[in-house]
Amino acid sequence: MGEPLLAGRYQLKRLVGRGGMGEVWEAYDERLGRTVAVKVVSLLAGGGSAAGELRARFLREARITAALQHPRIVAVHDLGEAVTAEGSAPFLVMEFLRGEGLESVVRRGPVPGPEAARWGAQICEALAEAHAGGVLHRDIKPANVFITANGGVKVLDFGIARAADPSGTGELLTRTGTVVGTAAYMAPEQARGRPEERSDLYAVGCLLFELLTGTLPFSAPDTLSYLTAHLNDTPPAPSSVLPGVPAAWDELVLRLLEKEPGRRYASAAQLAAELTALSGGAGQHLPSPRTPTVLDRGGPSPDATTATSDPQPPRPPEFSRRNALRWGAGALALGAVGTAAAVYFSEDPGKGPVAWSQPVGDAQKLDRNNPTSVVSDGRWYMASGDSPVMVHAFDAASGKLLWKATQNAPNWNVGGSPQFAVAGPAAIVRTKQTSDRNPWLDAYATADGSRLWRLELDSERWDVHRPSGLVVVSGEQDVIGVDPRTGRDRWRFESDVSGEAVYAGDLVISGGTALLGSTGKTVWHQPGLTATGPLTHPLGKLFLCYEAGKHAATDLVCRSMQTGKEVWRQAFNDTKESAASAGSAWEAVVSGTTVFLPLAAGGRRRPTAFDATTGTVKWTYDGPYKRATEFGDDGSAKQIEGVRGVLGVEGGFVLPTGNGTVCLDAGTGRERWRCSGENAGLTGTYLLFTGTSERLFTTWGHLTVRDAGTGRELWTGDFTTTLATDPQSGDGRVYVADKESRLWALRI
Repeated sequence: MGEPLLAGRYQLKRLVGRGGMGEVWEAYDERLGRTVAVKVVSLLAGGGSAAGELRARFLREARITAALQHPRIVAVHDLGEAVTAEGSAPFLVMEFLRGEGLESVVRRGPVPGPEAARWGAQICEALAEAHAGGVLHRDIKPANVFITANGGVKVLDFGIARAADPSGTGELLTRTGTVVGTAAYMAPEQARGRPEERSDLYAVGCLLFELLTGTLPFSAPDTLSYLTAHLNDTPPAPSSVLPGVPAAWDELVLRLLEKEPGRRYASAAQLAAELTALSGGAGQHLPSPRTPTVLDRGGPSPDATTATSDPQPPRPPEFSRRNALRWGAGALALGAVGTAAAVYFSEDPGKGPVAWSQPVGDAQKLDRNNPTSVVSDGRWYMASGDSPVMVHAFDAASGKLLWKATQNAPNWNVGGSPQFAVAGPAAIVRTKQTSDRNPWLDAYATADGSRLWRLELDSERWDVHRPSGLVVVSGEQDVIGVDPRTGRDRWRFESDVSGEAVYAGDLVISGGTALLGSTGKTVWHQPGLTATGPLTHPLGKLFLCYEAGKHAATDLVCRSMQTGKEVWRQAFNDTKESAASAGSAWEAVVSGTTVFLPLAAGGRRRPTAFDATTGTVKWTYDGPYKRATEFGDDGSAKQIEGVRGVLGVEGGFVLPTGNGTVCLDAGTGRERWRCSGENAGLTGTYLLFTGTSERLFTTWGHLTVRDAGTGRELWTGDFTTTLATDPQSGDGRVYVADKESRLWALRI
């Protein structure tokens, strides 16, 4: 923005949303003394005839929208021109709304019939007003409907969609004079470029179908397939999708989804009357399969403040319809996907799923150098930066910055395991080895950030041995147990191998020798044993480890914790595993006393689960899974028969299938639950599904949190940028940092 005071009237307070189509600001109207939302459409600023045409169309359509004055339609207060660094651009001044987007509601599943009827009737009241004024909406969908704090409806984005982006691609088809709308809700005649009033009613039919059943009448992989389905396919009755939906609903919805407009209801007003009648009785026996989220606690509804937003923000996070969302600072999730939506921000950060949010500070950038985040003992530590490296410690409950420390070292480590760790009283960072110096470990007191010690390493291999609390450093010729308080050696063992030590419960294993982690005392020695890779899983008196194979290039071996003697072994991988490669490639996964081997190896042709104590087969996974590509040292690629990314949860295994995720019972291999997401990580009892999505010219980060035992979705939301760290959990919260250097503490 060129000036903080827009049009001599609107004092811009803070930016609450940004996207490819422009910016949304919280502003104060000095003339009328009220808070408003100001949207500056910066994409339309520019020169040339095309820009002039876009500007004229936007202003014309915005004036039409402003003329629609109805309690069910979001109000436009003002329209003008803003001076930006790029030139001038149109801006809109709109009302604030309080509540949540309907898109967030439908994501939780079907809603009771009376509620669907009441909301549908109110949407039709807004459409009746618009149609009377000669305006077609052309993009009715949950993303353009807002449920206010008192349970009423506001319809967003009248008319602006058809002017906002005539050359856009993806979800919105906006070529001038042809098709405008969202394919999943588009009437056949609208798909042919001939929309009319009853095209909006067809979209209402799709929306009601989704409210009643939790799914759309047609499913398709892309826009063209959706349009083909609307043009040619017969929609199912809602009751065939969700048994128990009353016949009255089947009749109403299927009438709205007729291919010929003349067979639908004659007007929005007529449909509103039908839905009002339904809201009074029909539907009270509808099943309600929706499982409330952890956040859905009931009770009074604190208002959440929202401003109408930029054309293409992401979906809002999951939250209760009764407990309207109130955000911390910034714009974590923007309201609805579409040409107009809602940006959520807070007057009371103590309410809603965001416990707190704040920038890291000190101009730290979390979009490079692999920042590391650790939650430990009620604190959230963040190591970030280039040169210098900054370590910040925040109170995990409140977000208060407790201390920060600066480490003036060239280029901290961008590889290895781990980069940053907390060991008792010490927060430890490793700097990267350069051509002229060895790597260093720098330790800071967790209490106040003061430096405790610095230790030069002769290799990059180190980790924290949790049972003993010591920092274990694997050198070229020895293994050292370091006291995290002083940096002094607690014990030192001269090893006969060069490689990373592995841990099995209280033991630290180097080569064929097992040491007691707390003292370095030798417990046993097995000549010829060389454990490799990250897995050394303790099983009471047994442990599992990778070794050079007898049945394949790498075997998984079960040994006695007390003597190191072999109990059983199975072929694990036809390729040689190493400490450097196994963690990022393939891992055996343990749940209880079952171990899952994800690869076809030796004589095994499918992923198989074994009894971890005896090595006998329990079950074989015969379902679908996504074959992975593995690259050899020579750069050659081959398809691998194996499941990459398996996670062990309590009583089960979580597997990506290539078309979603399935959880199998550890004892029987039977399916326990499945969901649509992939790319899962495990933290505590939560599964975290992360990903990205492209919204116009911006990449958004997505996070979904599920209960690992049941697969139930607990929280989902989008971030205005991709995530910078792996999410952490603790005390019923998930902690995540985004690449705009903002930290988020989310109540789950």
